[in-house]
Amino acid sequence: MSEFKQSGTRPTSSPRSGFRARLAGVFSRAVERWHRNRAAAALHRLDDRLLEDIGITRNDIPRVVAGLFPSNIETSTEGSRISADAARLLGAARYQ
Repeated sequence: MSEFKQSGTRPTSSPRSGFRARLAGVFSRAVERWHRNRAAAALHRLDDRLLEDIGITRNDIPRVVAGLFPSNIETSTEGSRISADAARLLGAARYQ
């Protein structure tokens, strides 16, 4: 007869840690969505001349807002430049 020896280690993943990971994911997506909405609203408040100064139109606002966040990997070099300009402008608009 073979002897069964039980180790003292437990699995690292438990149902509770899975729940926490899902909850953290939901929370982080909600926070990111809130930031995106605030950035889009700030850009929509700018007049057309200011938007033209940073090189975007009103139709570009969703693409620019998507490029402001690092989770969006598919931004082009031009989109990144425009997003950086928009971020600077949004920062300056906060102090006016």
